[in-house]
Amino acid sequence: MSDLKGNNILEKMMHEAERCLFCFDAPCEKNCPINLPISNFIHMIRNKNFYGAYEKVRESHPMINVAGFICPEEILCQKECIRSKIDSPIKIRELHNFLTLNFVKNQNLSLTPYKYEDVAIIGGGPASLSCTFFLRTLGYKTHIFTEEDIGGIPFTEISNDRLQNEIVEKDIDFIKDNFIYELNIGKVKTIEELKKDFKAIFIGIGLGDETKLEIPGIDKNGVFYARKILRDLKNGKEVFLGNRIGVIGGGNVAFDVANSLKNRFKEKEVFIIYRRGLKDLKCYPEELERAKNLGVNFYFQSSPIEIVGNDIIKGLKVSQVSLKENEREKRRSFELIDKSEFIIPLDNIVVAVGQKIEDGIFPEIEKESGLIKIDENYMTNVNGVFAGGDCVNGGQTVTKATSEGKIAAFKIDEFLRRSE
Repeated sequence: MSDLKGNNILEKMMHEAERCLFCFDAPCEKNCPINLPISNFIHMIRNKNFYGAYEKVRESHPMINVAGFICPEEILCQKECIRSKIDSPIKIRELHNFLTLNFVKNQNLSLTPYKYEDVAIIGGGPASLSCTFFLRTLGYKTHIFTEEDIGGIPFTEISNDRLQNEIVEKDIDFIKDNFIYELNIGKVKTIEELKKDFKAIFIGIGLGDETKLEIPGIDKNGVFYARKILRDLKNGKEVFLGNRIGVIGGGNVAFDVANSLKNRFKEKEVFIIYRRGLKDLKCYPEELERAKNLGVNFYFQSSPIEIVGNDIIKGLKVSQVSLKENEREKRRSFELIDKSEFIIPLDNIVVAVGQKIEDGIFPEIEKESGLIKIDENYMTNVNGVFAGGDCVNGGQTVTKATSEGKIAAFKIDEFLRRSE
């Protein structure tokens, strides 16, 4: 527990809880993907029932420690806070974090006895762990099949300056100790091999591959893809890079790479290179501000054309683009401007233009736009096989993935109990 009195944390959090209006329709909760009982736990804080508030959060979200550090509250719960019409929104994530850092109770729970079938869960990230969490509370035996230990992106790729592994491990240990019946490390090759033993299967494999950038010179030494860089930085490995590093992309992964590199190598110049404009960025506002504060530089409206250099990279040739509004898309469309090419001098380039599921994985499962296709019940085209998380939504927030795992768990329960 932190020094609540010494840092005036208790006083600050009590003041924040007292600002809550306790809206009848709780728009903050409606804009939370997993529908965390926000007004309920804030009311408990207000009444100094801190452990009760912690329990309320703990039973509603399988990864509360992770969410307390990286959930983008500015685009979710706090965005809809009615208090902002008076002065400023309630600092919901800070209140959440206040509980998880200071009022942890016994993590060994008394759960419903096992009373239903065994369910297979493919994957070990947030969606799969959430599905496991809620299926176990319903009385199912959950068998996780994953290529590496559980935790997913929060454990393997989100930078340590944003999320320490010890925080992720709190959630992982809690789930391992209470919710997983059997953990199997290894690759599942086909769905059919699992269907022999399980009536229901959930796929939460995330996005295991990256979208390739197809321009001349992409195979030169010194060009990297984002996930390798993030994993190496996360694991404290030596990363050998030159003094000028360009990161191609405008999403959260691109910014996580740029911010992590700048934070590790403060003496190096790091550039975000993006083919659209500032208002078209897909990153969270918090990450953009962090990049500015760290000293990351930007090239907007610059579309990569070619990586130049012979044995070593000399730079990235880009074309300037013009942007125009598009009624069918939120982001503006772009067109290359003739004879506007120029070269950005660079020593290394990191490509962060998107992720996708692995090519050829589970061919019996129908895909759409490179993602697993599901119906309104979260079921795939194969009866009894469900899916959720990044492999379905294309990569969003951890809380979004956990919400889909939660929904899928209840859909699986409906599917298995429908004949009773």
